[in-house]
Amino acid sequence: MQIDISFRHMEPSDTLRDYADEKIRRVIRKHIRDDFDAQITLSVEKFRHICKIHLVYKGIAIKCEESSNDMYQSIDLALDKLERQIHRFKGKLRAHKPSRANAARTLDVAVVALPEDDIDDEVAETLEAELADEAALVEAEAKQARVVKHEAVELIEMTVDDAAMKLSLEDLPVVVFIDADSHRTNILYRLEDGKFGLMPFGQ
Repeated sequence: MQIDISFRHMEPSDTLRDYADEKIRRVIRKHIRDDFDAQITLSVEKFRHICKIHLVYKGIAIKCEESSNDMYQSIDLALDKLERQIHRFKGKLRAHKPSRANAARTLDVAVVALPEDDIDDEVAETLEAELADEAALVEAEAKQARVVKHEAVELIEMTVDDAAMKLSLEDLPVVVFIDADSHRTNILYRLEDGKFGLMPFGQ
């Protein structure tokens, strides 16, 4: 078990460090008996006192963040959120086994940058036409973006349930993974109503 507490844009405080350390141990031990690693970052931005928590348990990362005008309150709020996340997925967390390293693949991802004015008048008019000419829209949007670089992203084999858990616990908009059952690449994404959508692609 390792808990690392760091401070940003504020003076380190042993009192805050001890408070955060004691509280996170108490919260986690209510639900988890095995070892875990946790990173707590305490920072101040203007009048916002921010507590970020990154917990790693059995290969699953749980992230949460809260802020208020008081650091002790921010720590309490972040730990309350962390406890809710752990409680929600407690059974799956206990049973989870890390993905097999040899099941990983890589995917080439293009990093695209948009100018400050994301959509010019031409694109806006096309949007207002409600996709009357889809090809023109795609061409107009393409003119607005440029590829900055390409990155190789590692895709890990996991079940759809594991992907859903990762999406929720890490508060991600999308997870790209290899389905452990079909061995196909899948995209799991968050819908506006909070539910998930699943889109398989490739082989």
